[in-house]
Amino acid sequence: MTIETPSAAGEQRASTGEPPGKPTSTGEPVGKPTSTGEPLGKLTDLDDLVGSYGLASRVQQLPNHPGEPRFSIFTASMGDLTAVSANIAESAAGSDIRGGMDGAGGALGTERAGRLCVAESLERYSSCVFDESALRWATAEELGEEALDLGTVPRCTPEELAHPKSIVTAPDPSGPMRWTRGWSLTGNRPVWVPAVMVWMHIRAKSAAERFTMPISTGCAAHSDLSAALVGAICEVVERDSISLTWLQRIPWPRIELDEIPERLAPYAERHRASHVRTLFYDATTDLGIPTIYSIDVTPDNEVLGQLVMCNTDLDPVTSIGKIMRESASSRIAMQVPRPRPEDPDEFLHVFHGASYMGAPERAGDFAFLLDGRERRTLSSMPNLSTGTAAGDLRLLVERLKAAGCDVIAVEVTTDEARDVGFRVVRVIIPQLMPLSFVHTARYTAHPRLYEAPARLGYPVHAEADLNPLPQPFA
Repeated sequence: MTIETPSAAGEQRASTGEPPGKPTSTGEPVGKPTSTGEPLGKLTDLDDLVGSYGLASRVQQLPNHPGEPRFSIFTASMGDLTAVSANIAESAAGSDIRGGMDGAGGALGTERAGRLCVAESLERYSSCVFDESALRWATAEELGEEALDLGTVPRCTPEELAHPKSIVTAPDPSGPMRWTRGWSLTGNRPVWVPAVMVWMHIRAKSAAERFTMPISTGCAAHSDLSAALVGAICEVVERDSISLTWLQRIPWPRIELDEIPERLAPYAERHRASHVRTLFYDATTDLGIPTIYSIDVTPDNEVLGQLVMCNTDLDPVTSIGKIMRESASSRIAMQVPRPRPEDPDEFLHVFHGASYMGAPERAGDFAFLLDGRERRTLSSMPNLSTGTAAGDLRLLVERLKAAGCDVIAVEVTTDEARDVGFRVVRVIIPQLMPLSFVHTARYTAHPRLYEAPARLGYPVHAEADLNPLPQPFA
């Protein structure tokens, strides 16, 4: 299946009605707003997926912790998907994954939050379900120029690969693996993409397929294809910045909220009423696509002293608002007791590094950001939004192409998504740094890890001097 960049004639307004007013990966709000002023639009179509025999069997609101930002936070439960998907059952290998794929959604009001969690569940479901018979077994050498160049994908160093607890391999063009069709938005051509880079819950069936670990990066759902692609691209850019920030300890300038735009005010008011102090940083990389990195600081919290968030959007005000909202959801999730290995080399799960680094006594490990003196005002940051999802998509693709990146999209829309008018996509940009929760596989041989800080004028840490601590983002 191919995905082509929409033409100017096909542009559609895809504003979501988020306080910053930009498209996200979760619906096209047009029509009557809710009591909090948040439009629902196409999100109401997701109601058809909720019920005893629906994709989401239960939608429920979660309580905010005392003293924390008072946003409406909901979850949508999909139950035991091993019963309906052979690949998920194979990946689970008998373990109970109920709750592990449930979607979460936050908003000012309950009407919107209760739908956003269903949208995220639909996105996660679509990123896990595929037809094994539709995949092609081949080597990259056999597919030739039509295949994604495995020489461009992130790779681990020989030291990482030789680690006794390593679970990855080096990319091998001669190794057989499963492939699916994607579309290069930068090259305007079809591309064969390794299936393990597209879907979650896809168990490696050859040594060659273990060159990457399945992760949700770059997956987005929306009622408009252009907006879905924008959301997916921005997430890949965001994850690139997260990895660069932590591994290279980049001391980004702290953002001063010198003005609070009207669309951001309701979010900022709820945030100010809490005990959470959030520091925002301009983590825009050499790509020039506005990215905000943040640290929640709560030294009085015995469980979660620090929480890292990040967001990329062409409008930085959008990112500030989204971080304020989504951190409320993450704070609930991060304070749920979970088992964690004692040895960071055994960290594999999204919550392992975040809970380890979230301990209040680890605040000093964030000093490269917390102690920084450089400042930048929010009002001085550029808003690159074009006003349409199609326009934003063209801008992103052109900017990434100019940076030497290949933007590849794969449509993973399931029947359930199509029935309610949603599209789900996965975007892969191999030249950017990946986010890894596997501490022994941080892909530190990828050239971008050293080239990007140099282009930005920051000191470049060699491999031996990279941040040895686990990734704090979850």
